[in-house]
Amino acid sequence: MNELITYSDLKIRWQWTCRFGTSRMKIARHWTPKPNTFPQVKPTCAFVWHRDMPHLGLAAEMPAKGLWSKLNKLNKFNRQDLFAVFKSSPLHQHKVTVGDLVQCERLHDREAGEKVVFGTVLLVGSKQFTIIGKPTVPYAKVKATIEQQTLTRDMIIFKYKRRKKQSKFLRKRHYVTMIRIDEIVVDPAADHTDPPPPKPLRLLDLWANRWLDPVEKQGIEMVEGAYGQLVPKVAELYDGSEHQPGTYHRRGLTSCYR
Repeated sequence: MNELITYSDLKIRWQWTCRFGTSRMKIARHWTPKPNTFPQVKPTCAFVWHRDMPHLGLAAEMPAKGLWSKLNKLNKFNRQDLFAVFKSSPLHQHKVTVGDLVQCERLHDREAGEKVVFGTVLLVGSKQFTIIGKPTVPYAKVKATIEQQTLTRDMIIFKYKRRKKQSKFLRKRHYVTMIRIDEIVVDPAADHTDPPPPKPLRLLDLWANRWLDPVEKQGIEMVEGAYGQLVPKVAELYDGSEHQPGTYHRRGLTSCYR
């Protein structure tokens, strides 16, 4: 556990980075562990039936073999009654049901009417069962439709400096995306691995502030690849890989937001 530090290590770190003689100690340098936004460990979960509560022992990751398909055939539970807690970004979580209208942070390069999928689901529940993610539920996804790309209301900020006759008001608005929850998918039998993101035809498509129109892409020179398919000629210099981690995810090129 290299993320843990001892008291003696803290004393060494604070010895030359603290400012003494003030009413409170101010740490000049802040040491924090690396953020674990995208966990490398394979996610797992715990499937708990409400009839078996209180839950005291270890719970299985999936229900008993064949029981889930049997429940689907008998319609024992209504998918409209499901609720989920998912993450639309590394900082924002939402508890939703089917039909909810959710305000999330801005989804780049998206327009109203497009379908999006969120794959980081922390918890799924219904009247019969609860699925607790550790940290996420691997076989659950939330499907939604973008309703609107808009701005929030004006937030008034007042800044004031005493004894200096300085004060000013600021108005600030944030870009947000309104989404409508269409479906909460829970399918243990499905393959939950994400396919590789499609590579752009040229680097400008990835760095531009907007997607290029089909008319603009007609002038891209295409050549025959190694396997007989048509590939852009610039692929000889740039293979379409991510130049920075998370670029494809931020641009919405991946199959789902995680």
